[in-house]
Parts: sequence; structure tokens; C-alpha cells
Amino acid sequence: MRLPFSQLLLCLVFILVVLALNAVADEFIAVDHQRQTIYHSPQTPGFTCWVGAWTMPDGSMMVSFTQATGPLEGRPQAPKEVQEKLNWPPPGRPAYDMTGLDLRNVHLRSTDSGKTWEQVSADPFKTCMNGATCEPEVALPDGSILRGVWGNYLPYNPELPQTGYLQRSTDGSKTWGPPEVFLDPKKYFTFPKRIRVLRDGRILIVGGIVYAPANSISMKECGDRLEPLLTVSKDQGKTWSEPIQVVPEKYHNNWGGEEYDVAELSNGDLLCVFRRRVPELKAEARWQGLLKKSGDLWTPGEAGPAPFPHSGHPELLATKEGPILHVASSGIHYTNDAGKTWQQLDVPGSAYYPHAVQGRDGRIFVFSHIGSDDAYGAVDQSIVMDSFQLEKK
Repeated sequence: MRLPFSQLLLCLVFILVVLALNAVADEFIAVDHQRQTIYHSPQTPGFTCWVGAWTMPDGSMMVSFTQATGPLEGRPQAPKEVQEKLNWPPPGRPAYDMTGLDLRNVHLRSTDSGKTWEQVSADPFKTCMNGATCEPEVALPDGSILRGVWGNYLPYNPELPQTGYLQRSTDGSKTWGPPEVFLDPKKYFTFPKRIRVLRDGRILIVGGIVYAPANSISMKECGDRLEPLLTVSKDQGKTWSEPIQVVPEKYHNNWGGEEYDVAELSNGDLLCVFRRRVPELKAEARWQGLLKKSGDLWTPGEAGPAPFPHSGHPELLATKEGPILHVASSGIHYTNDAGKTWQQLDVPGSAYYPHAVQGRDGRIFVFSHIGSDDAYGAVDQSIVMDSFQLEKK
């Protein structure tokens, strides 16, 4: 028997209302927030910063960071040509020159969900800069660790590639393999800041790129020419795609930075949050954008201001519960709708330059450093861990 049109219409309205109610995004709260210091340098004031963090295939967590120890005064200075090429130390701030200090890439590992930490390694390096790697590190499915290095930040080792490159460790960070340059240095000058593994096993490098031969211009010039870098590998980092456009072409000039992060959405799109320079405002700001999946690659959608203040390097985490977290010293927010709206969690913001992971039990861990971009010895830095559980409201 056919229903009258009016009854069919009522049924249709009822179905649409049910679908609309079911489409309302879940709301979440953060519970059981804790903060603890997990590392302090053997020297006070400590210099420990630029944290990386990831989970290993066995569920353990690893953290990496830059450490410096040595005299506060009386250190040698970088040669003038090195200072000019790297635009370092900042004018009038000689304490930022790290020449002559004992510099290490320290790696810690926890096998008990962050309750205790063991130092695994601390490989040395030499530079006038206050770091060259540690933030971009990740574990691959075979248990090896892949890290990104800013080769031009190692001017005292001219035999190394003077551009962005990768290194691998097959023994948990105790030793590292030879440099692997991922994009043609005759064409590109690269600055890797994050390495992300997608659900299908492919690997992303995000950061900054200058379309010029590697190390052919100074870092001061780079500041005006940096654009967002994105390249993808489908063979565990052996080969990499050509650079993928991240933001619409109209924003390429005066983008002003290499710092951004991506999170993979359930449909394969990539949500991006950027730190960039906005010339008309004469200030730095948070922007966001969406990369739409197109076959095996992505195409940029519109980009624009994000509802967060500028606060260091953006950090995104795709959680098992569904929301994408934006973690910053100014607060922790989540989105359920690809960045259209954001809700703030009732937990403190992180310390500086956070890196977040989620444990097997669902707990969120955020690693960052006390202080900011400080001169050597100016602040007593340390590495801290915030943690909390995400629950539906």
C-alpha cells in the first residue's frame, strides 16, 4: 500500500532530523592531567631544548632533544664568514654562539608509559647553532629510527651535505648511518621539521624549502624565500617525490617560515597548521589549511588564519578517539570537523615547542622544554612531560 505524499514527507523529515542529530560531533574533555620533569642536564643552568617524540613498534616511547654543556664565558666564536652565512648569533647576542660547547643529541626511552626513563644515547655534534636535529624523528615499522638533520647548521663538518638530509638508526639511536639527501641539492635547499608516517605506511617530510641550490644563499635570505615543504615516500624513505605544493600560489611570496605540522584525516586529507609571517600585520601568526587527497598525492585548498595565537612550532596529533589535537603553550584544542571549529580542553598549555604522542592505552603524552629560544646559560631549561586522558563528554 502506498503512503500518502504528506506521510512520505513526514517520514523524510524524520529521517533527516535523525541523521542531523547523529552527525553532531562528539565533545571531549581531558582528565587526569599530570606534569613531571623527565630530564635535567648534568649542569645548572641546564640547556636542553628542541624535543622530538615518537612511539616504537613495541609500544615504548622515545624522546630526543639537544643538550649543551660547558663554560658560560670565554668560549671561542664562530668565524665571521660562518656567522654571516648562518646569520648567527643574533646581532648583539654573542651568548647564542654555541661554538666550543659539548653538544649532544640525547635520546631517552620509556618502557613503562613514561613512569621511568633511560638514556639510550647522546651522540655529539659541533656547530655554532643551538641545534641541528632532534625534532624530526620517527620510528618505522621495522623498528629503525629515521631523523632529519639541517646539514647547513653543521658548518664545521663541510664533508656533510649542507642541506636537509636523513639518517637511520637500526639500534635504537646508539649509532646512525650515513647522510641520505632526500631532494636534489642542485635544485632545492631544504629544512625538515617533522617526519610523519601515514596509515598506509608512506612517510611524509614537512618543513621548509627554498627553490635554489643548497646552501647557495644565507639564512637571512632564506627567511624571505622559505615556503612549506612536503614530500612523500612509499618505499620507507629510499626515494622521495618532488616537492608537493602545500598552499595556494598566491601565498608563496613572503610566506616567511618553515614551521608547520600535518595530521591525516580519516578520508586521507591532511589538516595543516602553520607558523608564518604576515607582512601586512608585521607579525607572525598561526594559519591553517587543508590538503585534499588526489590519487596518491594532495592538492592545496584555501589557507587562512587559525583561531590560535602565535606560540612557537605548531604540533598536531591525530588521536585514536577521532579528534585532531592542536598542542601549544597557549592551550590545547581539538577539532572534529577538519579545522572548521576548534574547542579548548581544560588543561594547561604545554611548555615550549611541544611534541605529542598517544600511548597504546590511549593516554596523551606531550613533551616540551622549560624556557624558550634562550641564549646559553640564560634560563635553567629542562624537559617536561604533560599527560592526560581524552574522554567523551
